[in-house]
Amino acid sequence: MTKEESDELDRRIEELKPEIYRAKKEYDSLIERMSMLIEQRYPERRDDAIKERLFEAYRRSGKSVEFIIDFIENADDEDDYWA
Repeated sequence: MTKEESDELDRRIEELKPEIYRAKKEYDSLIERMSMLIEQRYPERRDDAIKERLFEAYRRSGKSVEFIIDFIENADDEDDYWA
């Protein structure tokens, strides 16, 4: 490949970057809007997703269920815990 060919390819690649950035921003925005609509339409899916996340966190933590429930139920203030 000649220097001119590689320079031309580099230029074309650089020209595409802003288009890809705009397309990704639009895609992300559409996904967010669709997610909000799906949550409104199927609120039970959100509850199921929360249950799955909690179970996976519990499973990976190595803590007992009693410890986790006690922690959640007896936490005075979340901000105090992380201070």
